[in-house]
Amino acid sequence: MKYIGFELEEEAEEWARERLGLDNAPEFFRAFSAVNNEGEFVCVVIMTNFTSRNIDLTIAIDNKKVRPRETIVMFNEIFGFIFNKLHVARVTGLLRGKNTQAKRLNEHFGFQLEGIMRKSFEDNDDLHIYGFLKEDYYSHKWFRGQTK
Repeated sequence: MKYIGFELEEEAEEWARERLGLDNAPEFFRAFSAVNNEGEFVCVVIMTNFTSRNIDLTIAIDNKKVRPRETIVMFNEIFGFIFNKLHVARVTGLLRGKNTQAKRLNEHFGFQLEGIMRKSFEDNDDLHIYGFLKEDYYSHKWFRGQTK
């Protein structure tokens, strides 16, 4: 992995919106990105709706360009920053019901399905609400770091 961090936020946000099919960006967000050795985005995490307890996450990842070990590094960089630097208690993932790949990724990361808002989108797709707690991160098999 060549780079993980915040320096390429505008480009990362554009890459994630195109990959996820999002038309508009929230008023305030942070885009955390991972770039491979070829200089290509492989993962972008958009963080929105910051509170003292929670951050909403949207993850765009190119599974074809990410190696398993790199996924573990990204997992620890992203969630280490969120839980150890921002000191929130939880992360919320909001996903379209049709997006089975994203649901699998969230579950693989340790997110728990907390609810479904039926017919939330114009096309009648459901909104799936996932949660990931600080203690879920610290007890995850991929955790590599210190608790704070």
